[in-house]
Amino acid sequence: MSPVYLIRHPAVAVPPGICYGQSDVALAAPVEALADTLRAQLPASFRLLSSPLTRCRRLAEALGEPVFDARLMEIDFGAWELRAWDEIERHLIDAWAADPLH
Repeated sequence: MSPVYLIRHPAVAVPPGICYGQSDVALAAPVEALADTLRAQLPASFRLLSSPLTRCRRLAEALGEPVFDARLMEIDFGAWELRAWDEIERHLIDAWAADPLH
């Protein structure tokens, strides 16, 4: 079985404490230097799967020829998207955390 490498997208251009889930937010900085560093640590040949969201797409394209799959997108937080976590009522967050699948 081949190893699996999980790579998270770099920092986004969103203030800390903001819920951004499936919102298609930009990256805070260019990805080329990070891609170079990662490429040196990855095997010469690998299959590259990525979320289609811009923050993931940019790095994936810098690393190679990705296959984009919407199933890899982050959770859709609905009305919470782009809101500060502090502004969301605590009991709503607790209810979601107790049963995140429903």
